[in-house]
Amino acid sequence: MFKNIRIEGLRAIQKIELEDFQQFNLLVGGNNSSKTTLLEGLFLLTGPTNAHLPLKINNFRGFKFIDENVWRLIFNNLNVNSSIKISGELKNPDQERKLIIKPSTKSLTHEKLSKTSIDNGLIEIKDSYSESIPKIEGLTLEYFLKKIGEQDFEKIKSNISLKGSELEFLKPKDYKEVLQGVFLNVNTMSRDISSRFSNIQIRKQADKIIKILQRIEPDLINLILGKDGIIYCDIGLDRMLPINIMGDGIIRILAIILSISDTQNGIIFIDEIENGLHFSSQEIMWDAVFSAAKEFNVQVFATTHSLECVMAYEKSYSQIQTKNDDIRLYRIERKKDTFKVITYKDEKLKASLESGWEVR
Repeated sequence: MFKNIRIEGLRAIQKIELEDFQQFNLLVGGNNSSKTTLLEGLFLLTGPTNAHLPLKINNFRGFKFIDENVWRLIFNNLNVNSSIKISGELKNPDQERKLIIKPSTKSLTHEKLSKTSIDNGLIEIKDSYSESIPKIEGLTLEYFLKKIGEQDFEKIKSNISLKGSELEFLKPKDYKEVLQGVFLNVNTMSRDISSRFSNIQIRKQADKIIKILQRIEPDLINLILGKDGIIYCDIGLDRMLPINIMGDGIIRILAIILSISDTQNGIIFIDEIENGLHFSSQEIMWDAVFSAAKEFNVQVFATTHSLECVMAYEKSYSQIQTKNDDIRLYRIERKKDTFKVITYKDEKLKASLESGWEVR
């Protein structure tokens, strides 16, 4: 589980640092406060040798095409002259990780330019030549790893590049990542729901999922995966029903629970966790998240715009009989290129909400 994170040069973030992560971490803030980018930075550091991930975080935002300009989208102000730097510490295992992402470039000598893209504008350049034009063909990922307390870092390098119409990857040969991470948003939430449930069935853990869902739907008796890839539920009728009939709320909660359970001992990142849920269902959702994450030992990072979601987060956690302080809320305040982070522990969050203070 992550203890802290420091990010430099990723998208709109010049520099930001968050500390004291717990098992449950909720990020709030206004529009354009880079909450999603924070999740992406953590996600990249979860799989720092996986050169697919920079493209995946673009894909999560709807950028499915790949050309020279798509590489620039992850760099601060599209500036590929400076690197992205992400570092953080983990516990269990106790590690320090550092990731540096750089553009891979080559020079195009005496090549005529017909048009190019600068920021979001298109400009025409006619009869223009350059002696040496840098062309971005991919990314280089340099990963540094060491156990906390040791002095020397192990360096591991990977690379992704576009050769013609094909992507090429340079993968490290002697390193295997043991940390699992899953990123969920409105576009990916239900994408792998059937395969995740299949994994749960194979591990004979479906009963744990059913017990959690019974807190939402008491009539639920059983879940099975049909040959058609649809999950069916038994609610005591003369035949089983497709889970989709139970409504979008339970589908979304099931998707989150299955993602958590299929990421045992790992980390899950959920962007706009309240999306698609009525405020009356959000406390039930958090009950399910807390139960599943405790059951499968998963660290949770989520973002929200909703005050109702924040209130449900604190209320649901307050009903858990525990002496631990396992939740944090981080309010991200942005003023131009400067970020301020305000951290709320459980008692501070509870007092702030009871006093009517704005915590989003």
